[in-house]
Amino acid sequence: MGGSDVNVRKPTDYTDFYRGLDALVTAALPQMELYYEIGKLISARPEKGAAVAAAEHLTGTYPDVSGFSPRNLRRMRKFYRAYANSPEIKAQAMLIGWTQNAVILENCVTDEDRTWYISAVRRFHWSKTELMEKITEGTHEDTTPLLYSAETAEEKPPLSMIDASNAVTSKARSQANFSRLADPDVIHWTKPEVQ
Repeated sequence: MGGSDVNVRKPTDYTDFYRGLDALVTAALPQMELYYEIGKLISARPEKGAAVAAAEHLTGTYPDVSGFSPRNLRRMRKFYRAYANSPEIKAQAMLIGWTQNAVILENCVTDEDRTWYISAVRRFHWSKTELMEKITEGTHEDTTPLLYSAETAEEKPPLSMIDASNAVTSKARSQANFSRLADPDVIHWTKPEVQ
């Protein structure tokens, strides 16, 4: 067999697969639920090229809908696989945006790390850039379990309403560690002590 046959996609019947994708896209599901369900469909396919085939079908059938690149469909598969057996974490992940979920999936290996960063995004409304900085800094490794509470981020005041009179500069913040006060719902930044 010649080397030119190695990267040729074998003919596969994707008719039912495409029907399933179409049913999901036309069901008007919330974005996170849609992406989870698409990831589930792709995961059920044994072929290595299922994500690419799905991307080609979706972009061809729904040219005005963004988010269906092969890379993003692989992320959807990873999203499904990461949370298929963790309904509690999945429920929390469904409450943050796709961009933050993709960053967490690509940079956090353990359920514990993913759960921590999902909670942090919900509580602090971190942008993609802020989240990437926090992951790079290993913020969760330098903190106490301050994010785990029964309250949801929606019950907390938005960051814009928090008194910033004791805020530190962004330069100091990048060198600071999270600290937990007596009240687990009050978080502030403190500079590390120099010894």
